[in-house]
Formats: sequence, structure tokens, C-alpha cells
Amino acid sequence: MMKMLIDWETDVAQEQTPGIGRGAGDSLSRRPMNVLVVDDKPQNLLAMKALLGDGLEPDLQVLTAESGPEALELLLTHEVMLALVDVQMPGMDGFALAELMRGTERTRHVPIIFLTAGAREAQRSFKGYEAGAVDFIYKPVDAHVMRSKVAVFADLHRQRQLLAERIEAQERLARVNALMLSALSHDIRGPLSVMMLNAELLIRQADQPALQKAGARMKAAATLLGRQVDHLGSLAQRPCELLEVHPRRGDLAVLAAQRLDLESNQAVLWAPPAFERIGDTVGDFDTDAMARAIDQLLMQAATHAGDSAIRIQVDGSAHRSLMLRLSFDNVLSSEASIHLFGGHEPVSGMASPHVGPGLEEPERIARAHGGSLIGGSRQRQGTLLELLLPRHQADRP
Repeated sequence: MMKMLIDWETDVAQEQTPGIGRGAGDSLSRRPMNVLVVDDKPQNLLAMKALLGDGLEPDLQVLTAESGPEALELLLTHEVMLALVDVQMPGMDGFALAELMRGTERTRHVPIIFLTAGAREAQRSFKGYEAGAVDFIYKPVDAHVMRSKVAVFADLHRQRQLLAERIEAQERLARVNALMLSALSHDIRGPLSVMMLNAELLIRQADQPALQKAGARMKAAATLLGRQVDHLGSLAQRPCELLEVHPRRGDLAVLAAQRLDLESNQAVLWAPPAFERIGDTVGDFDTDAMARAIDQLLMQAATHAGDSAIRIQVDGSAHRSLMLRLSFDNVLSSEASIHLFGGHEPVSGMASPHVGPGLEEPERIARAHGGSLIGGSRQRQGTLLELLLPRHQADRP
């Protein structure tokens, strides 16, 4: 029997039966709902099949097995919504079958109801629940009770199928949106680079101050637009890491100022950073998580700024978002750039939608809020870290 159990576990691991939502055009709601009945007495199987097949559910199918090994063979080829298992069977009893089902990923979540003709013993019931049963029914079975229980599990199974369909549809839509967003941001960066180049030429070669000023405005606008595109690219890179946050109404500028006043942060800074607050900086965020993100951004800035002055700006001028910017004039070495930005060279603006291991935790916090973290370091522009948050949780993407 041990060899048979090992072979069954191997077959389960290698089995490639279609899973939930895998087949194209295969609606989960149309798939049959299988109830597996396991009993060593053929007359009991026949009676249970008649009981459950008499118009209980239109899509319900009853699978029968006269032993544990036969039940395992059926579980290899069928998805089962409920198993009705007789406890007292020769060879592999119901408890052994349940333990094997619970130990395999494919059948781990199949509900099991034990059936027994034995005396009502608390120890036996406890062993049944310990083996993974959801119910314990004594024979003779009440037909009305059994049909009601199976109908409840059928309804739960149908709801799980519907939920799985909706989750799959949402994930498919998210993948398509991310692909389109990534392609769109890539296509925008090309024209932005041309705008930046022409604005720079206008600044350097124009004879009239008015044209030079217009070029500077064009360059500033293109740079700002480039960073916004980089934020979109950052959001499209991968789904949010699982991190639980509890957003509440707060003032991001007040929180940033409090972190600057913290003795532990002051100890790592060469000089107090220049601090600027723009507009309304009140929004929804997790105070503890954002405090950790600000502390780590300050630590990275203090590590890489050298003698350059650090500037912090909390910008609340946008209606639907908050922006925390941290910058300094020092240009990062290639090693530091790889540590913070993963070594990716931005195409336009001065930001990169990628981050390296040095900014991984602040980025996870930003993503958990529905925001993003980007940054970059270039000659004549210095180094910039920019954390974007939706102002209200209702505005999360």
C-alpha cells in the first residue's frame, strides 16, 4: 500500500489536468460539480447515487469508489467539490484516505464528510475532524439532511468558481493594462527626448533672451512630463508587493518635518536639509510605513550626497496626488547608481522607473499605497528621488 500511495502522490504532482479558467471558452459555471462517494458496500453507493442524483442539482455528478485506492484514481482525473467517505473500510480506511488527500495540493481543499455506521463516540468524531473532515454523519443517513448539506456545498462551490472567474478576468485585464501602459510610456519618451534636445539647442543658440526663456520653459515642462511618464512606467513594471498598510488622514509635510527633527536622522546628515512645502500636503497614508520610507530615503541621501546640500520638497499642488522629492547636486558613481536605480539608464527626463536594492523597501511602501518611487542621477542635474502618492485612497489605481 505504501508504494501505491507514493505512486499516487507522484502522479498528482505530474498531472496536467486543466485548472480553473485555463481552457479557452471553458466557462467554469458550465463545468460539472462532482461529488465523490467512497464506500466498500455497493448497495450503499447505489443508494447514495440515487439520493443525490434525483434532481438535486442540474450539474451534479456522483462519482463512486468502493475503496480508498479506487477513490485516489478518481481524484487524479476529476475535480471534486465534495467527498462523502465511509470511515470503516478494509485496507485503507476513511481516516487514512482523508490524511492522504489533505497532504496533496490538488485535493487539500476538497471538503470531506465522514459517514459511519458505528456507535456515536466522541473520540471517533474527534479523530475524524482531526483528519480534516468538515462534518461527521452517522448512518442511517437522513435523506433530507444529506441533500441539504450537499446543496449548501454545491452553492459554495459555485460561488468559488464565480470568484475565480472574476479574479482571472481582473488579472488578465491588469496584465493588458500594464502592457499597454508600458508601451505607451516607451512611445512617449522618444518625442520627449526630441523636445528636450530642441529646447536645449534653443537655450544655447538663440540670440534673443525671450527665445532662451521659452526654451527653458519647454525644457522644464518636458522634464516634468518625462518624470510623470516614468511614474506610469514604474507602476506598469510589476504588481504591488504584498504589504499591508492602514492609511489615515495626515499631513505628509508635517510627517517629513518630524522625521528631519528626529535625533537618529540628524546624526547621519552632514547639515540640516533645505525643506520646502508647496500647496496642500494633506492626504491618506499609513503614518508608520511612510515614516520608514522617509527615514530610508534620508539615509540613502546622507550616504551618497557627500558635501552636497540635500533638498526636500513636499508638493501638494496637484489635486489628486502628493509628491515627496529629495535631491542633491552630487552625481552618483556607477556602483551607487546600480545600488539605487538598478543600473537602468533613463531615456527621457532624469528619472528611471526602475529601482535597485537600496530603494526596494521605500518602493514597496509607495506601491502598497498605490503610488510609485522613481529616481535618477545625471551630470548638470544631480540626483533626484521622487515618491508619488495618491492623495485619497479612493484615487488608487
